[in-house]
Amino acid sequence: MKHETHTDPASSEAAQRACFLLHVRPDRMDEYVDAHKAVWDTMLQALTDSGWSNYSLFLDRSQGLVVGYFESSDVAAAMRRMSQHPVDALWQREMARYFDGPAGGTPTVLTEYFHLD
Repeated sequence: MKHETHTDPASSEAAQRACFLLHVRPDRMDEYVDAHKAVWDTMLQALTDSGWSNYSLFLDRSQGLVVGYFESSDVAAAMRRMSQHPVDALWQREMARYFDGPAGGTPTVLTEYFHLD
């Protein structure tokens, strides 16, 4: 998976951008959104400690499509560290009921092919 880089004005190190897709069950959409209004402090800290920054989630309710975006100095390493963090397994277990499809809550990572700085 290829990730483009840009220089963050607040930092001298280059940041990589990552984008991913998830599909939420239509009957669980409101619950899914509500769950993200109260993300556990331990989960937020784990994301930060794992190297995730500028993390956002976007939702297209008409399709149940979640688009996630985050930046890191090393996206692959940040994703690996997060997947190995104990709180991630707990969070993923909680979130599993909200997702559609055979992959459940496994994100589809997108390839960046254009960026305007």
